[in-house]
Amino acid sequence: MENIKHFFEVDLKPSSIRTLSRKDNGKLLYPYKDVTISVNEVYVCPFCGKNMEGFECECDKYNRAFKKLQKFYGDDKKRMSCFHGPELNLQCGISKSISEFKVKILKNKEVDKLGRDLWDYATRHTDRLSDRSYLVAPAMQDGDNLYIICKDLSSKKVYRFETPIPAYKDKSVFLGVYTTKTVPNVQGVTKKIGNYHFEYYWKHLADFDDWNAVCQTLKKV
Repeated sequence: MENIKHFFEVDLKPSSIRTLSRKDNGKLLYPYKDVTISVNEVYVCPFCGKNMEGFECECDKYNRAFKKLQKFYGDDKKRMSCFHGPELNLQCGISKSISEFKVKILKNKEVDKLGRDLWDYATRHTDRLSDRSYLVAPAMQDGDNLYIICKDLSSKKVYRFETPIPAYKDKSVFLGVYTTKTVPNVQGVTKKIGNYHFEYYWKHLADFDDWNAVCQTLKKV
């Protein structure tokens, strides 16, 4: 979507069972068996178009609109409310066997077409037991498919793994105030002064389906 960028984090997972078989040693990306792909969101300011740091931007238009939004939802004095995401880690992703991917060995010309900076942000995966290492470049999206480029540092072969983009629903965003409430102690809870304790929680002022919904509201206030 226009105000949300999606980045795909790729990780290789080794097999939980190791053997000394030459047959296993010859498997693709040995000793790694599975690939996990996690989806990460980066938000874009609806006014200046720059990537935001969390829910903050230096853009004057954004900050003016945010103050209006706070006032609209009842925070017109203390200015203590802020945006936050789900309290639970709802990061979505998939884990699948390497054998389930469509794989192609790339020729040098095909690797060159991917750009000189292909490996600049690659992650190195090294298994000390087998002394095998691989470079995994950030996943690339093309239409409905995701492409993962891996380089075997032993054979120097470069592989392209293809898979459909994981099903994913953008995260909800909340406008709220992080506050405290006084809770009486009950049996089994350590007693404190006054026989009570404090609990911290988010008091929601507004709920949004995702960051795009927030941006639409910011432009209207």
